[in-house]
Amino acid sequence: MPRYAGYLAAAARAGEVYMQDVPSMVTNVLKKLGNQQIHRLNPIDHGSSYGVQIGSDRITAETIGVHAATLGKLRGRFAANGFVHLQHCMAANNQPLLLAFARVFGVRVYAGTGYHNPILRINSGNYMACDAPKGCKTTGRP
Repeated sequence: MPRYAGYLAAAARAGEVYMQDVPSMVTNVLKKLGNQQIHRLNPIDHGSSYGVQIGSDRITAETIGVHAATLGKLRGRFAANGFVHLQHCMAANNQPLLLAFARVFGVRVYAGTGYHNPILRINSGNYMACDAPKGCKTTGRP
């Protein structure tokens, strides 16, 4: 994402947590949370039908296991109706990856099939919602 787009996106939102990689994302989210629960986790970075970036870490259905223990530190920190909205281009075209994220986090994971606008935080495609025990289905916005 161009640097200016990230700055514009951040200027319109409170509660942003910055990351360099998966461990820094998890550490910074936990630090920001304190004793609170996560209602909505919105990672935003580059993505494709093959995988997503979280900072310098590229996560695919084949490599998510490498990051599962670190990402799993957020499991149990979600509110009863909490969810993850992967704000990455085309991430929903990879349902095995979304289901793997849902298993790791223990909550519903949303993503879009099209290009993601980092300023407006909308996806040009359809949204997919994935629950580990139930599978994936096309849905409205998260």
